[in-house]
Amino acid sequence: KALATGDMLSGGRLTVGLGIGGRHEDYRAVGADLATQRMRVLGERAQIMRLVWAGENLTGATRPVGPSPVQAGGPELHVGTTGPATIRSAAAWASGVAGVTLDLDLTRQRELFDIARTAWADAGRPPPHLATSFWFAFGDGDAPRAQIHRHLRRYMNWIPAEFVDAMAPTTGWAGTEDELRAVLTAFADIGTDEVQLIPTSADPDQLHRAAEVAEDFRLT
Repeated sequence: KALATGDMLSGGRLTVGLGIGGRHEDYRAVGADLATQRMRVLGERAQIMRLVWAGENLTGATRPVGPSPVQAGGPELHVGTTGPATIRSAAAWASGVAGVTLDLDLTRQRELFDIARTAWADAGRPPPHLATSFWFAFGDGDAPRAQIHRHLRRYMNWIPAEFVDAMAPTTGWAGTEDELRAVLTAFADIGTDEVQLIPTSADPDQLHRAAEVAEDFRLT
């Protein structure tokens, strides 16, 4: 219901990312056990959502669950994962992949996209939407890298601080507008359909600078 409502409010522009996640407190809050969560089960639940959005009455109630989404069949579902096995299993129900790249390893990203292309083709599905994301910070010198480090310390507060400190120097992207253009061009060259830039600061100027770079890649 919530996702169908979101699709209505957005005028049919909603895309949904689904994944298992890794925060134990999220599962404890709803009385679930992270250790028992499987991508197969997530896929089964995604299929049920599709049936509900198609108007099928699965509960025996007087009326089907509503509202009906604007997009025929409901919003696109993208699987949030970076694992080859889970990518393959999602080919049966997802419209694409939407993972995250920590260190912007293009070779690794190309391999994952190739796995997705093959899995979707083997399942008789249309080619998948290929998306990834990474944290970003604009600036000169050490300042943007320090900004990402501070953000990771807050965002990844369920991970021991020493682990976060060890990964911070190579996680995300830090630099200038021209350097970001070069990185995004490299991702486009391996067939990436979409890159989601994740802010690491509340400074609006960071978003404005990212938006200016993104304009160079806008499809017309």
